[in-house]
Amino acid sequence: MKSKVFLINFLFLISIICSSCQADSSSPAAVSQSAVEIGQPQILPKTQASLSGQNWQIMLARNDEQRAQGLMFYESLPENEGMLFVYSSPRKMAFWMYNTRIELDIVFFSEDLMVTEFIKAMQPGYGQLPSRLPRYLSQMPAQYALELKGGMIEKAGIKVGDRLDIPVTMLYSE
Repeated sequence: MKSKVFLINFLFLISIICSSCQADSSSPAAVSQSAVEIGQPQILPKTQASLSGQNWQIMLARNDEQRAQGLMFYESLPENEGMLFVYSSPRKMAFWMYNTRIELDIVFFSEDLMVTEFIKAMQPGYGQLPSRLPRYLSQMPAQYALELKGGMIEKAGIKVGDRLDIPVTMLYSE
């Protein structure tokens, strides 16, 4: 029975992804089959960064599969850690919280790593139908997005105009 429910949910998800994949990047990243089947958080290499006078350990999601899985299945996230979604050029971004168990904040950055906007308190979507999940959209094009534990934008005092200091060579090397 569980496998039948999983298969139905998976096929439903694939149909949504296939119908929403657009070149304008206004839909959430496609979720890879392996990410859905595994049900485990991905572990990516971390690098040091600083933002708003604080040091952070940042995981870098640099390819489609890494960005699609994001922070799915994480049970918790330390206050000084996050995941940076790296794109090759600025674009309007859309995120959803599919299979995400924790509340997250998201910070959007320009191509020169300046904070352009943010969204606080994106709610967990674990166990919800993909069609019922809200989409969290950037209002303007961004090249990077940083997901942090919910409440960290306020706690760290992150504001528009702050700069993310991260080794630029790390952004695109795999």
